[in-house]
Amino acid sequence: MNARANDDEVQTAPVMDGATEATNEEKLHGLVEQVEHDHGHEGAGAMADHLRDRMDETGVEEEHPSDEVE
Repeated sequence: MNARANDDEVQTAPVMDGATEATNEEKLHGLVEQVEHDHGHEGAGAMADHLRDRMDETGVEEEHPSDEVE
C-alpha cells in the first residue's frame, strides 16, 4: 500500500502494509521512528515540531500515561 502517488503530493496515511490496522500507540511509535530517522540531526526541538506536524497530518493522537499502577 502506498498512500503517496508521487513526490509532489503530501503523504497523509501510513505507507506500510497493515499500518491501517495498527493501534494508535503503534502508529505513534512508527511516526517517532520516522521523524528521528529523517530529522534526528536537527535536534530535539525540531524533531518535536516535525512529530507534531506528522501527527496532525496522519490523525495519530498523543498518548497519555495511565494513572493506574498495576
